[in-house]
Amino acid sequence: MREEFRTYTDRYDSHDPKVALKIDHTYRVAEDADRISNSEDVAEEDQDIGWFLGMMHDIGRFEQLKNYHTFYDAKSVNHAAYGADILFHGGLIRTMTNDCSEDALIEKAIRLHNVFELPEGLSDRERFFCDLIRDADKVDILKVICVTPFDDIYDCTLEELRWGTISEPAYADILQHRTVNRKTSSTYMDAYINKISFVYGLVYPESFRIVREQGYLDQLLAFESENPDTKEKMKKIREDVNEYINGKCGSCSL
Repeated sequence: MREEFRTYTDRYDSHDPKVALKIDHTYRVAEDADRISNSEDVAEEDQDIGWFLGMMHDIGRFEQLKNYHTFYDAKSVNHAAYGADILFHGGLIRTMTNDCSEDALIEKAIRLHNVFELPEGLSDRERFFCDLIRDADKVDILKVICVTPFDDIYDCTLEELRWGTISEPAYADILQHRTVNRKTSSTYMDAYINKISFVYGLVYPESFRIVREQGYLDQLLAFESENPDTKEKMKKIREDVNEYINGKCGSCSL
């Protein structure tokens, strides 16, 4: 599997920071998915599926970047659906694994890994793997946001972000412990706190432990705004998130 993934990604320019970013992200998400599933004491075969989902969840990103020159789904394609199509309609899945017994489950989890909210009607098994890959992905995105050059993530300058505002819909979402809805977000700071709000979508206890160990959420929360209103809102967000994480992980602060 690792060899096939490496062969596939060798088609793209690994010297391009965005390609390298997604390759590194993939390996880390697979490792986190493996760790989270192991903490849930699942069968070894299911742990393997979780790892495999981590390796495959962003396979559509490479063609997205090649064809559209962006990772912004709104300006190109839904990368999750794109990746599922490449795997299951383009036949790549049989290059990655000869086992077709879990194809339906794997395709569904990949297609749903970036949706705002999982649909009703999933079986317990489907929901487990959907939650698993979504948790692992969100945990690593917190790291990506902190370690990736600013200009590669946001379509604005750091100065613009420092003076940016948080809209009332986005602020209401995060204060109500909901993932900030990108459809109602309207500012650069809304996009910023959207990533912080990922913590409210996490499901598994191990995911919270990973977040606390990494410390990247703490870095995001420490953002220093020059806008007085945003500064006050970030203070409240920081207090709420810390209280929430401590409740999930114990009394230790981030």
